[in-house]
Amino acid sequence: MFKKIFSFLLIYSFVFTFCILGSVNSTLALDKPVQLTFGAMPIGTSWYVFGASISKLLGKVLPPGSKVELLAGGGGVANALIVAQGKADIAISNACAIKWAHDGTLVYKGKEAKNLRVITGGFAMVWIAQIYNEAFIKKTGIDSLEKLIEKKYPIRIATKPKGSIALPIIDLVFEKYGISFDKINEWGGSHIQVETGQIPEMMRDGRVDLWIESFSEGHPSVTEGALTADLRIVGFPDWVINDLNKYGLYGGAVPANSYRLQTKPVKTVGLPTVVFATEKLPEEIAYITAKVICENKNELVASSAAWKDWVPESSWKPENTGGAPLHPGAVRYYRERGWMK
Repeated sequence: MFKKIFSFLLIYSFVFTFCILGSVNSTLALDKPVQLTFGAMPIGTSWYVFGASISKLLGKVLPPGSKVELLAGGGGVANALIVAQGKADIAISNACAIKWAHDGTLVYKGKEAKNLRVITGGFAMVWIAQIYNEAFIKKTGIDSLEKLIEKKYPIRIATKPKGSIALPIIDLVFEKYGISFDKINEWGGSHIQVETGQIPEMMRDGRVDLWIESFSEGHPSVTEGALTADLRIVGFPDWVINDLNKYGLYGGAVPANSYRLQTKPVKTVGLPTVVFATEKLPEEIAYITAKVICENKNELVASSAAWKDWVPESSWKPENTGGAPLHPGAVRYYRERGWMK
């Protein structure tokens, strides 16, 4: 009898200890201040707002004395390399960019970054679209790339600087049409690369005819531009969008009435946004990052309408991460929630 009782107590003790350890392992083990750098984009962009909001959330739950430094620079292309090279711990980018960087394709040829890992994705769909100055359309009749090519007009185009995801996608689109920025320069046109926050004034003053931008709903600079000048947002035809699928770029639409004078949906190229790091980021930090983002949707929506259609339960799915690998800390969180097997 005594042996039976002892055996029972031994087994119970083992099970109890296992459960306790399991419980400890499912919580955060951070007991010292954490210093993190968070890569976003320049002031005046949606990603700067996203980065500030996420950094604020992290600051509330990390150990006392922790600091999250927001980097006001970079872009969809640049951020992948900034993180891969250890110049930032966590950052925001486009799902396709992380996949390209991980695989070493397109703009990342020779710069393969197998160490990148996605924490959460599928939020704030980003669109690539053409934004024409209505005064330019009235003057020339040009409101599409087809008409621009037909007239070989010396158009003045503004984009973000090198490092933005917009540029390689614009190059892919132009390739479909058989044109390039060099070709437009041959026509007498120009291509200006400046920070997004400067472009609305240039459109308003008539110094730029066409602004090609990557933006999400509620984008600060596009909102400013639409409010202070008569602008027309134009997408791309199906044959272009469908051909871009192989690069991880899929069809999307800027919802009607997202901006002034834009009364109808604009079909164009869409790509989801992700928060990512490298495999070196401690599991506990990746876990808590996934947790604070997924469990604070209301606060994130309050900071930007671009979050409103995001579904946290689907943050881990390949269509929302570009198919890039997930960070183990994020996987742990999604499995604890029962969202991922």
